[in-house]
Amino acid sequence: MNSNLFNIIRVLSIPGVGPRKTLDLISQFDTLDNIFSASYLELTRIPGIKDKTARAILQNADEELIAGQAKLIDKFQVEMVTIWDDSYPERLKQIYDPPIALFCRGNIDLLKSDGIGMVGTRTPTSYGREISKEFSRDLARNGLTIISGAAKGVDSLVHEACLKEGGSTIAVLGNGVDRVYPAENRQLYHEISQKGLIISEFLMGSKPDAQNFPRRNRIISGLSLGTIVIEAAERSGSLITAYFALDQNREVFAVPGPVNSRQSRGSHLLIKQGAKLVESVDDILEELGGKYKMGSSQGQQELLIAADPAETAVLEHLSATEEIHIDDLASLAEQTTFALLGTLLQLEMKGLIQQLPGKYFKRRF
Repeated sequence: MNSNLFNIIRVLSIPGVGPRKTLDLISQFDTLDNIFSASYLELTRIPGIKDKTARAILQNADEELIAGQAKLIDKFQVEMVTIWDDSYPERLKQIYDPPIALFCRGNIDLLKSDGIGMVGTRTPTSYGREISKEFSRDLARNGLTIISGAAKGVDSLVHEACLKEGGSTIAVLGNGVDRVYPAENRQLYHEISQKGLIISEFLMGSKPDAQNFPRRNRIISGLSLGTIVIEAAERSGSLITAYFALDQNREVFAVPGPVNSRQSRGSHLLIKQGAKLVESVDDILEELGGKYKMGSSQGQQELLIAADPAETAVLEHLSATEEIHIDDLASLAEQTTFALLGTLLQLEMKGLIQQLPGKYFKRRF
C-alpha cells in the first residue's frame, strides 16, 4: 500500500478530525506525514485541536483497520480521489469543508461535469413522483448530470429516470460505497456504478448512521450548480441540502405543490425565503444562463459566436474552473476596470459568465 493511501485512511479514521480540521492541520504542517510526526504541543497550538484530539492523532496507526480498508477498496474496485488530485471537482473545493477524499465507484469523469442536485421527500405523492421523473428526464436531455442521495422516494426516482433517458447521474451516499442502503435499491446501485458514479466520503463499511446524512447533503449541493427541492416537509433533510446550497452561493430551486399537501410545506417555505419557484425545466435552464444543451460542443460554439469581438476578447481570459478578480482581468484584457464593467455586464446577461462575491468572475462553461 502506498504511503498516501495509508495516511489518508489513517486521518479519516481519527475521531474528531473532520475535513475542516484536517485542512487546518495541513495548512500548518504542509503534509499528512508531518501531522503524524508533530509533537503534542505543536498540535494543541492549532485552534480546535484539544487534548483528546491531539492524543488521538499521536496514537499509532490502526494498521489492521487500514489494511481492511485497502482490501475492500480493491474488492469493490473503488477509486479514491483526494483533494490534491486533478480529478477532484473544482466546484467542491470551493465549499467551506470539502471532503479530503471521495471513495468512488463508476465513472469519475462525472466529478467534473455540470450537475444539478435533485432532492425531496422519501414519501412523494403521485404529483411528486411525476415531477421528479419529468424534471430529471428533461435535465438529462439537456446534458446535465443528475446528483442525488440514492435514498427512497424522490432520490431514487430521479436517478432511475436519468438512467432510463441515457443520462449521467451521481449518487452521494451517507455510508460506505460498499454498502447498499436502502436494501431495495441494490439493482439501482449496480446500474449507477456501471453507468454513472457512486461516491462517499465515509470509510468502506461505514453504516448509514443518522449523523452522516447532513454531511452527505453538503456534498450534493457542493457538487451542483444548483439544487432543486421537489416535495419536502417543513423539517426535512432536503431543506438542509437547500440551506447548504445557499451557504455555498449556489442556486436553489423549489417546485410548488398543492397548498393542502404536507409534502409541499418545505418547498413553499423555501420559496417564501427567496428560492426560485420553478414550474418547468425551462425555468431552471433560464436561471443557469440558457447555455444548455451541454451535451454537444455545438451549443457552446454558437454562444461564443453570439458574443461580439470585445466580449470574445474578454472571454479568452476567463476560465470555467478558476475565478479571476476584475482588476487582474482588466490587466490581462488591457482595459480599465471601468471600461470592462460594461462588457462583463453584457456577458453576464447573456449567461456566458458568472459574477462571484468580491468582484470575481468565471465562465459558465
